Amino acid sequence: MSRTAAGRSARMPAAHALGTTVLLTLLASMCAHAQERAAAAATADTIALPAEVVAYQSALVTAKVAGFLRKITVDKGDKVKAGELIAELEVPELLADQIRDRAQVDVTRRVYERMQKAAQTAPDLVTPDSLDTARGQFEVAKAALDRDDALLAYARVTAPFPGTVTARYVDPGAFIPVPSQSAQQTAAIVSLMDFSHVRIQMWVPEIDAHRVRPGCQAAFTALALPGRHFTGKITRVSYALQNSSRTMLAEIDMQNPDEVLQPGMYLSVKLALVQQAVEP
Repeated sequence: MSRTAAGRSARMPAAHALGTTVLLTLLASMCAHAQERAAAAATADTIALPAEVVAYQSALVTAKVAGFLRKITVDKGDKVKAGELIAELEVPELLADQIRDRAQVDVTRRVYERMQKAAQTAPDLVTPDSLDTARGQFEVAKAALDRDDALLAYARVTAPFPGTVTARYVDPGAFIPVPSQSAQQTAAIVSLMDFSHVRIQMWVPEIDAHRVRPGCQAAFTALALPGRHFTGKITRVSYALQNSSRTMLAEIDMQNPDEVLQPGMYLSVKLALVQQAVEP
């Protein structure tokens, strides 16, 4: 073999090793770049949204029967327990109905009892039909009395849940009508809210709605509470968008033991979005 050919053969392994090194370096660089992209994809984006504090439970307390307000035991700012008396109504018409129906129950019961005894002593004189009629009249009268008692019980208006009275609409002597679907406010006695446990409501824009789901982390502050910071997780979302605003409702349920978060208070929320897949 000539010296030229021998030199060329000696250089070939060195060139091959250099090419392998360059290839490995390139592959390592590509892997590192892919890892960086994966790490970036795993970092959730955040959006800033306005939000509002809403009482966990809220109700306009009304009466089921119409009458004049005899007594109201609460005022604005008072705290009540579930079942606690709020107001009492005077319903003279129902009282008159109760007296009438009680007398009717007594009469029909005596008639039915006499016919039962007669049917036992002189069965030929009392037909089964007449006995059934007497029993039916007694049961109808008893049902009417039960109805009167039930309606009179509604003259005592009690708290449906524990909470705070946020508004009082009437004073003793006012006529309280039966509430209707179109005019419930005119029949309201008080407004009751439970905000020892509140809902934080926010409206998510359409572009981000698909990335907001229960469990998303949130941090928020209130302009009225400088220096206070709150955290929570999305509890529920409506999934459907409102046609008018193209936004989706999202809510956070949280305890509010000191009641520092008041219904109607506006908040600023930073919300972490669900991770979004990144194309390689």
